[in-house]
Amino acid sequence: NAKADVVLSLHRSEGFGLVLAQAMAAGKTVVATGWSGNVDFMTKADSVLVDYALVRVRDRQGFYRGGLWAEPDIEDAAAKLKVLLGDPDRRRDLGRRAQAAIALKLDPGAIGRQARVWLGHDLAEP
Repeated sequence: NAKADVVLSLHRSEGFGLVLAQAMAAGKTVVATGWSGNVDFMTKADSVLVDYALVRVRDRQGFYRGGLWAEPDIEDAAAKLKVLLGDPDRRRDLGRRAQAAIALKLDPGAIGRQARVWLGHDLAEP
């Protein structure tokens, strides 16, 4: 990850997206499917989000019956990667934006305050 210029994740479904968050924290340009848990912290301002189509999960075991996942648009991903390949300044700018954004979004204090709101605690309480 340290020597990479770009981290790519063409996923159908992503939990939190730890590798993506770590890459952003390291100032890397991240290109990922614009669907699932990663969009809780990735935006078009700090990352490259790949188009997708929602499709039914193909699951022979039946665990995800009726579920949907994203089918990333490979052509869109290739076009966006091609632009990044030819524009190192844009890659560096996105990496800086990603690093700043993730530092704010994943700040432990901010996460703690949000958790208190989710749990219904009055933030004015000590």
